[in-house]
Amino acid sequence: MIKILIAEDDLLFAQTLEDFLSEEGFSVDLCHDGAEAETLCYENRYDLLLLDINMPSLTGLELLQSLREGENRTPAIYLTSYKDKETLLKGFATGADDYLRKPVDLDELRMRIHALLNRTGKRLSCVQIGDLSYNRAEQVLMKGETPVALSQKLTSLLDILTEKPNSIVTKEQIKERLWGWDESPSDGALRVYVNELKKILGKTYIENIKGRGYRLAL
Repeated sequence: MIKILIAEDDLLFAQTLEDFLSEEGFSVDLCHDGAEAETLCYENRYDLLLLDINMPSLTGLELLQSLREGENRTPAIYLTSYKDKETLLKGFATGADDYLRKPVDLDELRMRIHALLNRTGKRLSCVQIGDLSYNRAEQVLMKGETPVALSQKLTSLLDILTEKPNSIVTKEQIKERLWGWDESPSDGALRVYVNELKKILGKTYIENIKGRGYRLAL
């Protein structure tokens, strides 16, 4: 499971982030102090850091600079109310990978996180799709505590699409993995499976990128 550290001194906002990301299938640690965050980073291995800039003991800028000097290359996103260019430039100079201005839109945060994890080659073991959760390791789709029945082809298609959420997967890439060497895939057959999966997930979650392929939109 992808593990995220949230370092944020606004207790209410921090709790909102923790609840949201936990529901998205991430493992989350939470702290409200820069020095505590630094200790946690040396005691644990995280896949992503979400850092406030204005924190007690150590600012987010000081924290990330210290981590980078210690050869900690964990991807980091600043969540900040600062709007001046100088602070943002300092943020990237310390080794940040991205930033979001407060108030943070949670849907945008989700997209930024997935994009950053994709770039760093992290594979999500559990992907939340609306009120459904897909466990990629076990290849099981759940609605609450109830498994959702999928054929082998639909399971394979869902696995392909959840491999890189919010990224385009071409028709050719899907057909190469969905059909065996002795089968004859067609665009029409692929559309049938895509439409079947849309009925299960909800049609808004799978986008048809005209002339290219499909994208799981989270």
